[in-house]
Amino acid sequence: MLIQKKFGLLLLLKEEKILENKILIGTDTVSGIHPKILNSIYIASKEKTLPYGNDDFTKECKQIISKVFEKDDLEILPMMSGTASNALALSSFLRSYGSILCHAQSHINKDEGGAPEFFSCGGKLISISNSLGRVTANELAKKIEQINFKGKQSYNLCGVSITQLAENGTIYTPDEIIEISKVCKKNNLYLHMDGARFSNALAFQKCLSPADITWKVGVDCLSLGATKNGAMAAEVIIFFNKALAVEAKKLVKQTGHVLSKTRFISAQLNGWFQDGLWIKLAEKANSQAKYLSSELSKFKEFRLIYETQANEVFVEINKNIYESMLDLNIISNLWSRTSDDNYIVRFVTSFETEKSEIDELLSRIKTFCSAS
Repeated sequence: MLIQKKFGLLLLLKEEKILENKILIGTDTVSGIHPKILNSIYIASKEKTLPYGNDDFTKECKQIISKVFEKDDLEILPMMSGTASNALALSSFLRSYGSILCHAQSHINKDEGGAPEFFSCGGKLISISNSLGRVTANELAKKIEQINFKGKQSYNLCGVSITQLAENGTIYTPDEIIEISKVCKKNNLYLHMDGARFSNALAFQKCLSPADITWKVGVDCLSLGATKNGAMAAEVIIFFNKALAVEAKKLVKQTGHVLSKTRFISAQLNGWFQDGLWIKLAEKANSQAKYLSSELSKFKEFRLIYETQANEVFVEINKNIYESMLDLNIISNLWSRTSDDNYIVRFVTSFETEKSEIDELLSRIKTFCSAS
């Protein structure tokens, strides 16, 4: 019995050691809360104020966002969930008989469990596929022409959704968004932006302001995410087109996303924006991804798929390499499969990722890979 207990204890200690040695680098949602944002939550907890978004923290949040985005005439809806943020933003103009055009790889199309369709009571997502990972204005125009050619039996087109960063880690340039916006305006469509990693895209485009890549280039509403970049759980829908907020506010209660203690979400956002913290955190994550991308490309077994523009690195490897990484507790994101023996995996850095962690990852890879 004593031997069994000792053996069990040894197994437990071994499992704990394995957990300690794991390198979790497949998503930035493994990161914690930045101390300044954690302090913002603490401050909000000490002050009693009105509930349901009528608090001083939410009023301040709107003022801050108006200043950051250089636009006074906007509305905001603080949220806890990125999926709900996207779905409610889209449902502000997506009717049950309507449709949204988006990229096939977009999060709303692949990873949100039909939430946009559910929240809009039957709206349809129509996807566009390409190897670029981003929707182009020409593809949009052709798709709209195809749909309109079919006539009245087709779903009524309501809008377009783009993702910044795109799902493959690349950015939409202002010129690309302008051209997409022109197509939208020509066809009376709204333009939504999923900005779960908007701060990383903005940090990459150093000379541009938040306004330069949103409402100034035709974006009607933005689902802005802070959760992946320092917050505990904080998202916000920003309506540059205030008319859309009217419908969204009606849906918030119906879908169970009215937050009685909205101040805790708004306080996080306030701390996130303060002194440009959101950009500083994104810049660090981007910098570490650039370093990781550069070092991984030195191994002949790792083939970089897309340019590393922000905090995501996509590489193609064979099955054996992937399994070797798992054996050494390198936990990436198994993104897709190009064949039975070849995978695409994603590495994602966060504001907490340190160079020493990447160096440890590279050290482990060197045990089964060779430099090119």
